[in-house]
Amino acid sequence: MNDKSDFNKIVYIIIAVLFVVIIFIAVSVALKNNRELKNNEEESTIVFETATEKEVSTNEAQISEIKEGNLPSLQELSEAGLENVMQTSKINQQFNLYNYEIKDGEIIYSYLANAVTNGERLYVRAKQMTEDEYNNMLPANDVQTGNIDNVTVVFNNRNVYYVREGLDLPEYIKKSVDDGKIVVRYDDNSIGELLPMQQMMWYNNGIGYTLESIRRSYNYEDMLKLTEDFFNASK
Repeated sequence: MNDKSDFNKIVYIIIAVLFVVIIFIAVSVALKNNRELKNNEEESTIVFETATEKEVSTNEAQISEIKEGNLPSLQELSEAGLENVMQTSKINQQFNLYNYEIKDGEIIYSYLANAVTNGERLYVRAKQMTEDEYNNMLPANDVQTGNIDNVTVVFNNRNVYYVREGLDLPEYIKKSVDDGKIVVRYDDNSIGELLPMQQMMWYNNGIGYTLESIRRSYNYEDMLKLTEDFFNASK
């Protein structure tokens, strides 16, 4: 009888120990998840602030050192439905056309001031679309509007995240994308780089445009002046 009682006690002890171990594991997992969540939030804040606090490069030439590139032919533009696109091979004296790419009905003009850069880029993106499609493309918050030649232009200051296609986005990036604070661009040479980006957007003659500056700290007035220069050069 005593043997049976002792056996029962051992069983109860084992069950109690297992129960304590399970509780300990559950608490440990919960604490770990909480720490990871906190770290992700801190990382998001740190990276986001780093991206938005980049200083304007002091090494960019004021007169472009790049040979002025050739614009696309009318045939290329027509095939993309962009025969009426606004375009120029030079934006003021600082930026010359480096190259262009036509893909999925969109043309992207790339402009440079220097042959060697610290990642600074200037792009003009243009794509045929309806006005509703253009309006859906605009950021929902934190925008400033202006007017150039009776065309409404919309400025925003956010960030661009370059990542290789197929890689999972960090949770804080996903949240910032949903909040309209980050735009994701896919680049085979990047595994995850967050950079400041200023954009000026407008709609004209069935085409949506975006002039965007990467890795600079241009403000609304800077981008408005740059867009005015583009308008004037495109005439």
